[in-house]
Amino acid sequence: MLNVFKKASSTSVARIDPMEIEITIERGDRLLSSALDQGVKWPHRCKVGSCGTCKVILVSGDIKPQLNFGYVLTPEEINEGYILACQSTLKSDIHVLIKPRSRKGKERQ
Repeated sequence: MLNVFKKASSTSVARIDPMEIEITIERGDRLLSSALDQGVKWPHRCKVGSCGTCKVILVSGDIKPQLNFGYVLTPEEINEGYILACQSTLKSDIHVLIKPRSRKGKERQ
């Protein structure tokens, strides 16, 4: 029999580098909120998608944006694969990279 009505998994796994950790995220929960709830030290300020501090590179996997990232991220950042962790729910297991930033908010070279 076909599994047409097969229930989707209720959790996904997020691998977070360079910390080399994995966390489990419930379906519908946002990446940043789940990570913070599990003790991950993730750079953030507003948690509502307006500051861009929580941006990460999506290395692999699929997310569902909860708002248009173009309001905060530049076209170049979007093309490089950046997402806003505070406004992303997972559609699959994912792998993200948090790039270190200097105190002035610029990425380190």
